[in-house]
Amino acid sequence: MIVFASLSAFVVALGLFLALLMALSQRGLLQAPPPPPPADWPPVTILKPLKGADADLKENLRSIFRLDYPEIEVILGTEEATDPALALAQRVAAEFPQVRSVVLCSSAAIGFNPKVNNLSNLVLKASHPLLLISDSNIRVPADYLKDLVAHRTRAGGGLVWSLFRGVQGRGIGGLLESLQLNVAVMGGVSALMRLLKIPCAVGKSMLLHRDELESIGGFRFLGQFLAEDQICAEELARRGRPVVVTGHLIDNVLGRRSFRDFAGRHLRWARLRRRVNLPGYVGEALLNPVFVAVASMLALRTSDSAIVAGLALLAATVINASTERLLDVRRPAWQYPLLELALSAVRGVLWFVALVTGTVVWRGNVLALGPRSRIELKSRAPDAPADAPLFDTRERHAPA
Repeated sequence: MIVFASLSAFVVALGLFLALLMALSQRGLLQAPPPPPPADWPPVTILKPLKGADADLKENLRSIFRLDYPEIEVILGTEEATDPALALAQRVAAEFPQVRSVVLCSSAAIGFNPKVNNLSNLVLKASHPLLLISDSNIRVPADYLKDLVAHRTRAGGGLVWSLFRGVQGRGIGGLLESLQLNVAVMGGVSALMRLLKIPCAVGKSMLLHRDELESIGGFRFLGQFLAEDQICAEELARRGRPVVVTGHLIDNVLGRRSFRDFAGRHLRWARLRRRVNLPGYVGEALLNPVFVAVASMLALRTSDSAIVAGLALLAATVINASTERLLDVRRPAWQYPLLELALSAVRGVLWFVALVTGTVVWRGNVLALGPRSRIELKSRAPDAPADAPLFDTRERHAPA
């Protein structure tokens, strides 16, 4: 009993230390000085894959058309002609006739990843070799593209992506997801890149040259994987190309989400992370100190274990609140301990589920994720057309 209590206390302390390192890494990226402006600003094609009317989609799209940049073109598209995002994109594009734009619809597919299928159709209309891949549920400041291009110029090319914050999350799922994104996800990738120098990318906003994309096999290669953004970063890094993250924040507009939405998405992307990097996924067990502390308290039923659990919750609450304050995200102070308890419980339970299960049932299709998140079809839904998409692009918007 004493050995178990000591071990659990050590794991809790280690988890809190790692959480602090993640928060400090994130702070370092956010407070890093901006790069100098380049001698010239190359023209950029912005690829905007759309699926459904995301929360406040109109304002998200308008923020792209309002960019302070010398020359851009915006290519927007859906996979289905009946998608409500198609008509909305056409109306927004008409508001900015001074910006060259194309709005299209195509169901042509090169793989099982629908976002990549959409991108492969959009890029056919691109006039410029420098490409910005931009998800539909992000909202950006006017100087966003200049910051990306400046970072890429300083790095000497390669891939540049943006840190982001979850905003406007409503419902219990939206509240949990915003905290998960703002602290665990962004803190985790910040630590991987800043401390461990491991190339990472979250594909909400990625700038790269078309030649570099083609050097790794283009969208046809990336379409085999669910984690196409991470695979892109890894493949470019293997070829000696820089992978850079900028701390110039953009907003991930979440909208209303239920607890079921959040839990289902978290389970799918936990399975993805397990397939991309199994040792790293096993190590994630150390990044949930509140879950470990509370589980130990329930198992030991001692005053010491209760004190450890209380201190762990307090420390996690302070880290979460200070991180979101740095991001200029405001929520009532009383929400933090409650959200941390709920989030820790969900992450803890689903970590075990994803560790021992590998198939995903989606729209009646039974799927499996192979090595590096390669999508493998086990069986189709009986009533599914042969060319039916296997994943909803909207699910790709939120890294667990």
